Amino acid sequence: MINNLYKMFLGSSPSWYKNTIIAFLIFNPIALYTLNSLGFNGSFVIGWLLLLEFIFTLALALKCYPLQPGGLLAIQALMIGLTSPYTLLHEVENNLEVILLLVFMVAGIYFMKNLMLNIFTKLLLRVHSKTKLSLLFCFVAAFLSAFLDALTVTAVLIAVGIGFYRIFHLANSGADFSI
Repeated sequence: MINNLYKMFLGSSPSWYKNTIIAFLIFNPIALYTLNSLGFNGSFVIGWLLLLEFIFTLALALKCYPLQPGGLLAIQALMIGLTSPYTLLHEVENNLEVILLLVFMVAGIYFMKNLMLNIFTKLLLRVHSKTKLSLLFCFVAAFLSAFLDALTVTAVLIAVGIGFYRIFHLANSGADFSI
């Protein structure tokens, strides 16, 4: 039963990612208690640590879907007393538009990264001039900017760049791959 719960935890994320999030969730309350018992301002230190942990989940958004662990960290911050439910409600009410934008943009990038990689790969294979290819990537980014915010366009281009690197690495290593 425990093995099945572990498999379902955070979906199809890699085991190292699941273990890291579990370690965050176990370490934070222990560190808060320890720092407070030693006379330090544990809430301040753990607050910054939670922020860094959340940035870690966002940094891996292209590899692992970041919304569930980010939500778990937010719930943990509430449960260990780093914020109050009223402050949390106030912040959500004032920033709901930004939160929804981030949720849907991260989800869109995560689920559409293979489509974007496929489109950009076809562009790469059809254009043989480096100058034309560079200009084409600029125009595609400008076109995407007409419909998406700058952060999302940057994330799409980063996802495509990482995908190109993955294909390049597989091709150079002699491994079998498919686009």
